Amino acid sequence: MACQRQPIEVPTTIKSKIEMEAVPQMEVPLNSIQKSKLKYHSNNSKWTLDGKAYSGFVEAYYPNNTLKEKFGILNGKKHSVEKHYFPDGHLAKLSHYHQGKLHGEKKVWSADTAHVLLSHLNYHLGKVHGIQKKWYPTGELFKLLHVNMGAEEGLQQAFRKNGDLFANYEARDGKIYGLRKSALCFELDNEKVQYDD
Repeated sequence: MACQRQPIEVPTTIKSKIEMEAVPQMEVPLNSIQKSKLKYHSNNSKWTLDGKAYSGFVEAYYPNNTLKEKFGILNGKKHSVEKHYFPDGHLAKLSHYHQGKLHGEKKVWSADTAHVLLSHLNYHLGKVHGIQKKWYPTGELFKLLHVNMGAEEGLQQAFRKNGDLFANYEARDGKIYGLRKSALCFELDNEKVQYDD
């Protein structure tokens, strides 16, 4: 019995069972301060300056004075865009926050000189929501997931570096339909088919 490659239809949107609540737009003041001058309180995730909740942008630099990170804070909570940079100036991570919670897209790049996009995740008020993508460090698609407010919903796929599926299932109403980890009908050695003689 041989495995046959089947074409896969990949949806580009996720239908949500909930109505997305509108998020009010609030601006971060344009003033900025060195991160080392602020105090972070991990018990409530608040940033303060002289004991008061800080509002404005925060910056940190590498020893050679190139920008290491910059993010906005409103009333002591991360708000707006957060950017982290590699020492060579390329983006390492890009995240969006709303009142201290991840909201919108989050992207992460590899540290090597190619700076390959490794993940593109989406959030709604702190919960993973929407299409989530991850790539191998060499750029091939690794995972394509659909999540509704933190729970898998819809088609979930994982791929080998050569593009073949190794997981392909649908999550619906808390149940899984399909193969979470499919076994191969043959063995691979460095992504090449090896038949038994």
